[in-house]
Amino acid sequence: MKIAITGHSKGIGKACYDLFVSDYDVKGFSRSNGFNIDKNQDLIIREASDCDVFINNAYSDFSQTEILKKLFYKWHDNNTKTIVNIISRSKYYKVGQTRSDEYCMQKRALYDVAESMMLSKDKKCRIININPGYVRTDMIPHIGADVNVLKAEEVAECTKWTLDLPKHMEIGELSVWHV
Repeated sequence: MKIAITGHSKGIGKACYDLFVSDYDVKGFSRSNGFNIDKNQDLIIREASDCDVFINNAYSDFSQTEILKKLFYKWHDNNTKTIVNIISRSKYYKVGQTRSDEYCMQKRALYDVAESMMLSKDKKCRIININPGYVRTDMIPHIGADVNVLKAEEVAECTKWTLDLPKHMEIGELSVWHV
């Protein structure tokens, strides 16, 4: 299996990369190796075209949603392809309830687009949506020590679990958080 991961050098993307790289052919796309999801979407999709799985993890405004739309256009009629969207439980928040309203709106847009694609009549590729709660990464250092958070490696394990399911199964919404 060939896997492409955006944002593979930090946080959840790095944890996924580290988990998969020993057993699979993995391509990582991050700013650290010259792939900016804001500016290089078409290049990323072209470089990932031979992959079986695309883990749409890197976040930057609406770029994650744009990559999903472009990739879906290329992969929608191929039943050997899987798109995994790392969304967020933040998509549930209403605007005005949180300090990061833009993040919540962007993650909600990603989820809404992914869900509409899943319901598309002619779709053959598999789509999986994972909504982690708080995850301790260098991307969100402001989380206090008293808040229960997931480890990025735990989200990577959830991602692996979804990929190990039978190919005819999709997960429209897998929400995970630390209790």
